[in-house]
Amino acid sequence: MQDVVKTNVKRQQNTKRRRRRTRRHTAYIALVAVLVLGIGAALSMTLFFNVSEIVVYNETDTPDEEIISLSGIKKGDNLVRLDTAIAAESVRQNVVYAEKVEIVKKFPNIAEIHVEKAVPVANISQSYGYLLVSASNRVLEELKEAPREGLIIIYGYNPAEGSIGMVLRSEDEKRDNVLKTMTAAVTACSDPRIWAIDMADQSDILVYFGENVKFHMGGSIDALYKLRFAAATIDRIKPDKKYILTMIGNNQISVVPEDAITMKTGTSRIADRGDIAKTVSDLTE
Repeated sequence: MQDVVKTNVKRQQNTKRRRRRTRRHTAYIALVAVLVLGIGAALSMTLFFNVSEIVVYNETDTPDEEIISLSGIKKGDNLVRLDTAIAAESVRQNVVYAEKVEIVKKFPNIAEIHVEKAVPVANISQSYGYLLVSASNRVLEELKEAPREGLIIIYGYNPAEGSIGMVLRSEDEKRDNVLKTMTAAVTACSDPRIWAIDMADQSDILVYFGENVKFHMGGSIDALYKLRFAAATIDRIKPDKKYILTMIGNNQISVVPEDAITMKTGTSRIADRGDIAKTVSDLTE
C-alpha cells in the first residue's frame, strides 16, 4: 500500500501572511522614519538652531563689531545653512592683519568667530621701498622709507603683485614657496645675526650673518638645518675677520676668509658637522 504524504496547507498560508505583514510593517517604519527626518531637517533649517549669540575671539586691532559686520553673520541666521567658509574669507579679505579666520558653529544657537593676528616676519625689498609680509606671504604694510627693524630683509624676490592685504605673488611662482621656506627657517633658527637674504639665484641663496659672514647655502631644501649648521660654524671662527661660507653636500661647510679670496691666496677650510671645532680650529686660534 502506497504511503500518503499529508501537507498542512493552513500552516503554509499563515507563514506567507506573516511574511507579507512583516514586509509591510518594515516599509511603513521606513516611510515614517524618512518623514520624521525630513520634517526634522526642515525645522532645523527654519525654526531650530537659529543664531542668538555671536562670540568674537579677535587678536587684531579691528573692533569686534566690525568683524561681525564683515562676516555677514546676523542674529536669527540659521546655523545649519550658515556657510562658514564664505563668512571667514570675507573677514580675512577685509582685515589686513587677519592671518587666519575660522567660524565655529556651537549648536544649538552660538556662532564663534576666531581671528588670528598676522605677525610680520620679513621686509621684501622692491624698487620703491619694502613690503612688510607675514609667514603666509600676506602683505601687511608698504614701507617707503626704511625696513622694519628686527626683521630680515629679502632681496631678489621680484614681486609681481604686492597690494596691502593680498598674498604676495612673484614674477616666478617658485619664489613664493622659497620665500615661505626661508622666512619659516629664519624664524625657527632665531639667530639675531641673520639680517638679510638674497634669493636672486634660487640654487645659490645668500644668507648674511652680521657684517662679517656671507653664507652660500645652495637651495632652500633643509634650510633650517643649513642655517643652524652655519650658525654653529660661525660660533667657532674669529669674529674680527670677514668670511665666506659655502655649503658643500649635506654635512660640510667651506670656510674661507674674504681677504684670501680677494687676494686669490689662502686655502679653504672645511667645517664638518660631526667635528666643527676640530676642523676649524686653525681659524679660531
